[in-house]
Amino acid sequence: MHVTTREARGTPPRAAAADTAGPRGLVALYRRLSGLVAAPTADVQAVAAVVAGELGVLAAVVGPSCEVLAAAAPGLGLPEASGLVRGAAWTRTLETAAAAGRALRVPGAGTRVQVVAPVLLGPEVPAFLVAEEDTAGRDRPEALTGDDVLLLVAEHAATVVGVLAGRDRVLATAAGQVRGDLVSGLLLDRARDADQAAQWAEHVGYDHGVPHRVVVVSPDDDDAYGAGPASLLGEAEEHLLAAAPSALTVVRDSETVAVVPESADPVAVGAACARRLARGRVPDPDAQWPVSVAVGGPVSAPGEIAASYDQARRTLVAARRLGRAGRVLRFDDLGVHRLLLQIPDPDAARAFAHEVLGRLVTDRSERTVELLRTLARYFREDGSPQRVARALNVHPNTVGYRLRRAEELSGLRLDTYRDRLAAQVALEILGEMEG
Repeated sequence: MHVTTREARGTPPRAAAADTAGPRGLVALYRRLSGLVAAPTADVQAVAAVVAGELGVLAAVVGPSCEVLAAAAPGLGLPEASGLVRGAAWTRTLETAAAAGRALRVPGAGTRVQVVAPVLLGPEVPAFLVAEEDTAGRDRPEALTGDDVLLLVAEHAATVVGVLAGRDRVLATAAGQVRGDLVSGLLLDRARDADQAAQWAEHVGYDHGVPHRVVVVSPDDDDAYGAGPASLLGEAEEHLLAAAPSALTVVRDSETVAVVPESADPVAVGAACARRLARGRVPDPDAQWPVSVAVGGPVSAPGEIAASYDQARRTLVAARRLGRAGRVLRFDDLGVHRLLLQIPDPDAARAFAHEVLGRLVTDRSERTVELLRTLARYFREDGSPQRVARALNVHPNTVGYRLRRAEELSGLRLDTYRDRLAAQVALEILGEMEG
């Protein structure tokens, strides 16, 4: 007579089937939970629903501060299940589970038990899988009986939640990278034609119905603020978006760039960003900023964004040449400096200014500086001694005297067009026409 292994051991066949039913049921539930990872629309609510539905328990995903991210319970909707989770005391158990780095099963009120499983995402614990059941009224399939089943399922469900969270982070990072690449493509004029530029702009949320300007924020000293420019540039992007949520932003090598709608006032957006960056970094945020802000000209189509970006970059160079770093400067305000920026050697431009103005710039005595400023005011007031006198709060005769002394020291003749033009360009080069 042939004797089976079970018979030899004296184990009844029906009992043996019951012994294996639990593991088989657990494996099936594990597979169902793991299958959620492959479902493109699955989220943490789906995980909570599977645990609650299969085990007949209250199941939820909560954040570190007990905020409910997902909740499910047999016969209840999301609001009701969420209310039950909020009504339970979880805080201490969450802290203990996070410190232990593993699932815990603790007694609840009366015959209830609670299970908490930390969701591990690298060194972080961004959430917890929590579950609660009444052991006295437990109603589960035979394949899922056993006191440890809820603990084991919760632990596996927490792993699935971690995978879903990691997947979402990867997708968000990839989407952000694509968005950044498209914005950079528009700034650098990499689109094949106007149609492709329009497609890229539509993909990143560009509003075709309003004009925009490009705003460039650039640190004035890469090493002066401890964390370095990368941190400063990242903060700049956050502040730009806070001031103009519809702006298109990207962090480039040494600058943060935003395409800002005119309706948001790009100059005000850039200034607000600079002031926020200054807090905690400089003694007086209103008087000194750690960055320079340049604003390009207006654009009405995506294909023009690159031109505005180029204007903003040139404006940034002008700001630093003019000694106006740490401020906001618009391309529209550059005037003749648009041409002066084309001079490849700034020293050559300054040499020309010194040659034209002579002792007015080489002699830095207080009286000579006063003459230079009076000459600059004379040009700003379109050659009107009366307006110059009112602006400087002096007598018109004093203005006349100062202009004659300026002519003597420089060798200029202000009654000739050529000398007036040369003097005005020289003053622009030296930044004296900015005040």
